[in-house]
Formats: sequence, structure tokens, C-alpha cells
Amino acid sequence: MKYKTFTSAIAIIAFFVTFTACQKETPKTEVEKEKPKTEQVTKVNTDEIVAKISKFRADTEGKLDKLTRKVIKLEGTGINEDIHQKWEKMDAYSDGDKLLRIQVYPHKGVSERTEEFYFMDGKLVFVSIKDKGTEVKEGKDAGMGKEFYFDSDKLIKYDNKSGEETKNIDEEKKMYESKLPFESKEFLEIFKKAK
Repeated sequence: MKYKTFTSAIAIIAFFVTFTACQKETPKTEVEKEKPKTEQVTKVNTDEIVAKISKFRADTEGKLDKLTRKVIKLEGTGINEDIHQKWEKMDAYSDGDKLLRIQVYPHKGVSERTEEFYFMDGKLVFVSIKDKGTEVKEGKDAGMGKEFYFDSDKLIKYDNKSGEETKNIDEEKKMYESKLPFESKEFLEIFKKAK
């Protein structure tokens, strides 16, 4: 009799241990199944945002001649010395009260680099940097370079079409993610003061 009770107790304990172990494994498996979906959703959302920004940029480029262009010389007391040393002027393109695009130009004979900043609803969404940008007609997109897509000041995509080799892509991304939104805010302030 003691043997049957002992065997029954062992069987019950084994059942509970097995049942409990199965219960603990199930959530882990579900989490593992969910993780790829989350990454996939994030990728889809990023791709959708990038597509929206690309369309906005193309639309803006297509109507540059219909936008109001304001040429602002980057000199004088209200201009940061760093900006003044790097850039001679900026063209600000707006549609009514909405600023859509800023393009900055270097001092002649110093550099050929241009930078373009695109704004949707007052927020930076795209930056294009071209090291040989002034060879083309002013105002137009200068062609191949480094392209940066932003969402809430976070770099969501970096596309280097310049042909320039990048030694440490992660460090370069971090540097541009902190630098470009900061620069864009400085240019926005200059634009607002020049109105």
C-alpha cells in the first residue's frame, strides 16, 4: 500500500512539474514568434516613411520655380561664426508660410559642397550633401551624394551615393544624426529672422 501511495505521489509531482514546465515555455515561444513580426512592422513603417519623404522631396523639386525663393547672405551679427566660415548664402524655398527646403552654398573658391534640408510641417525629414554641388544650376537638386532620412530628428535611413568609402558606418551615422538636425535648426532660425 505504501508503495502505491508513493508511486501515485511521484506521478502527481511529475505531472505538475511537466505541466508547469510546459506553461513556462509557451510564453517564450510566443515572444520568439512575435519578435520577427515586430522587426518586420518596424521595417515596413520605416519603408513607408522613407517612401513618403522621397515623394515629398520629388514633389518639392518639381515645383521649385513655383515656390517663393529667398536668398539670405550668411554674414553679419546674427550669424553664427561657424556657419559664416562654411557658407556664403542660403536659398530658402517656401510655399506660403511653409518652409519646404533650404539649400546652402559655400564661399566661392573654398569648396564646392552644398547641403539641402527638406522640411515637412516644420520638421526636418531629409538632408542631401553633395561635395561637388555647385557645378549644377543653383536651386536644383545637385545629384548624387549622401542622403539622410529623418523622423523626429532620428536618422532612419542613410544612403551614400557619393562613391566615397565609409570606414565606420555606425560612427558616421551617429555623427550625422546629431549634427544635421542641429544645423537645420540654426538655418531655420536664420530664415525666421530674415522674414
